[in-house]
Amino acid sequence: MARLGQHFLTDQGALDDIVRAAGVRPGDLVLEIGPGRGALTKPLLAAGARVTAVEVDDPFAAALPNIVKFPERLTVINEDFLRLDLSALAPGPWLVVGNLPYAVGTPILQKVLLWDRWTTATLMFQKEVALRVAAGAGGPDYGLLGLSVRIRADAEVALELPPSAFRPRPKVDSAVVHLRRLETPRVPPESERMFWRLAKAAFGQRRKMAAGVLAHALSRPRAEVEAAFAAAGVPADARPEQIPFEAWAALAARF
Repeated sequence: MARLGQHFLTDQGALDDIVRAAGVRPGDLVLEIGPGRGALTKPLLAAGARVTAVEVDDPFAAALPNIVKFPERLTVINEDFLRLDLSALAPGPWLVVGNLPYAVGTPILQKVLLWDRWTTATLMFQKEVALRVAAGAGGPDYGLLGLSVRIRADAEVALELPPSAFRPRPKVDSAVVHLRRLETPRVPPESERMFWRLAKAAFGQRRKMAAGVLAHALSRPRAEVEAAFAAAGVPADARPEQIPFEAWAALAARF
């Protein structure tokens, strides 16, 4: 797991806080990503959950059933989560929980977002990534990652953790994000391709005014793009980070 940048959470108070943030109740189905040595698995089982733990490391996966108090409620899948066929899991609904390796936190999140059997996800990231996951318009953390989340979920930073809470100690702070999945995505399938075409073009040149960048990217007259901005309630001189999600969605639908 060290090759993935995994740092094991050892602070018991923080582990309990994560279980509370996840809202785990007896009988809940919990999909734990990267259980490692079982530090989070144990309080999840103690809360009464039925845990399916996905662990890529062979020794950790083999040892996990022998170090928990309620192995009858634990299923271990020895697999790389990014390769796992999620359609093979029970219908759910699932609560997703995990202390994610820094190196693959973002692709794991994207895979979870595209799955349709979960209700909430409580996931730990490097703090700077967590802030980007939950960011709203108007700041430097707001960008493509936050937009991808907001299409399918609501997200908030639930707690922050210092390096001293982990072994080995990371060089950066960490944070837990709590996500609530939407029943219907905020961007309809027929608009999503255009949504990403616009957002990627604009955020690729985030220091420039978005209207000019998009006019060039779409090969449309600047006046036409500015009219679309006005209809979406966006100033003509707005930069990408100043455009709220709802306006991006409106622009995608218009174009």
